[in-house]
Amino acid sequence: MGLLLEKDIPIEIVELIVQQLDPISLISLSQVSRSWRTLISPNRHDYVRRLLALELVPEHAGIVPLFDEFSQKLTPPCESEEWKSVKYACCGCMKLLTHMMFDNPAILRRPYRKPPPGTLEAEKAVVTDWERLEPSARWRRIQERAARDEEERKKWRKIANRRHEPPPNPPAHPFARVPRPHDDSEAEALRYLVGTSRQKRRCIECLRRSGKSISRLHGLEFREDGSRLLAVKSRNIKVPFELERLYPGLIKPPRQLPRYWRALRLTTDALHRNLYAIFCPSCETWQEYGAMWESGVLNWGFRYPNRPREPFLCNHCRLKEDPDLLAKEVKSHAMLLIERHRSTMDWCIRLGWRLLFRDFRSPKSRLSGALLGRYKDVGDKLKEGLQLEDFDLKIDLNSALDDLHRRFKDYREFLYTEVDPATRSKILEGWFKPWIEEYELLESTYLWLGEQISWLANNERAVLDYLLEKDPHRIQRRRDS
Repeated sequence: MGLLLEKDIPIEIVELIVQQLDPISLISLSQVSRSWRTLISPNRHDYVRRLLALELVPEHAGIVPLFDEFSQKLTPPCESEEWKSVKYACCGCMKLLTHMMFDNPAILRRPYRKPPPGTLEAEKAVVTDWERLEPSARWRRIQERAARDEEERKKWRKIANRRHEPPPNPPAHPFARVPRPHDDSEAEALRYLVGTSRQKRRCIECLRRSGKSISRLHGLEFREDGSRLLAVKSRNIKVPFELERLYPGLIKPPRQLPRYWRALRLTTDALHRNLYAIFCPSCETWQEYGAMWESGVLNWGFRYPNRPREPFLCNHCRLKEDPDLLAKEVKSHAMLLIERHRSTMDWCIRLGWRLLFRDFRSPKSRLSGALLGRYKDVGDKLKEGLQLEDFDLKIDLNSALDDLHRRFKDYREFLYTEVDPATRSKILEGWFKPWIEEYELLESTYLWLGEQISWLANNERAVLDYLLEKDPHRIQRRRDS
């Protein structure tokens, strides 16, 4: 063995120096020369430790997301910009891959999460566990250390899982809240448990190739020969509207959009959608399901309303068959999404006017107790000249928006100046409050969507050119296969 350093230093001192390195530097040092490689002789365990250490370096793998087990929330959320650079280590193919190449259990379950600073696994990534031993002796040492760590983790698992155990003195009421311990024992237990099994993490491509864990992958069986479409459902994201979910960046949305009206008189500022990774059998790559020819096949989870086109290929593979047909298909799909959103805005505008006119019904009518029955003259003035059928607007909204806007301003001024506070608070309950507050937003969004429909109608290849240029749904490249 040649000299390891410029000076003749005893090998024992060199070993002590090497043992102070981190796993990344250890492998780098082993590749400096043949002498260092002979001394260090790294095995698979060392390479895995290096990969898991790289996973925690922001320059290589992005941020370390925080997951709250009690609220089941991620910080930052998956739709944030930070997640675009987040990568996770796959110890099957030994690569750092985008988070879209992993299902939820592989990156969100406690043993597989990235350990945040201060946890035991994060501290292990700072110093290597390398020792200068014979390969068999070192392997036994690694196994003994793993066994000791597992025994220690069993103790901490019991502490962390105490919230699932019944209390010693349960409350008398069956639905009463069970108090949790006020000490920091659970947080301390999580410090020892997060990220302890990352060496077992496998990406969806490794799971597909192995076939042993195919139950982790979901399939849609749609051919007579029993073949399956591999689709992996993963994290939940928030999007401002459906077009942004499937064609992100195709059109620039306004600075502010109206809230969505949901059941039970609730509102939300965004749509919640799941991410899906689908395997294309032609190019043999994983892509987000918006890249598929029939992207609506997973709108309702792993169930499709109609039999999908066979074979079920991505847009890039379909492009080789008929580019003109593909351009028409993706354009019509994007227009369908925009038209649906505009129909929603149309429905919201009309529903608000229906609720408005309902409040002016006479209290002596069969529907007694109208909130604004004593202001019937104001209601008649607002309805004058409008085509109504059972209080529904039977007019073309495009030509009537200016007139409706003028009537709305009159109504809002009347509501906040002449109506008493108690009656006003009853009127503004439920969905009617966001309608009053965001009427201008509903109007402007309706008009903006109409402009986008006109733009798409006059640009046959706009959506296809966007897909080819930005390729927003590609998860895996051929070189990653």
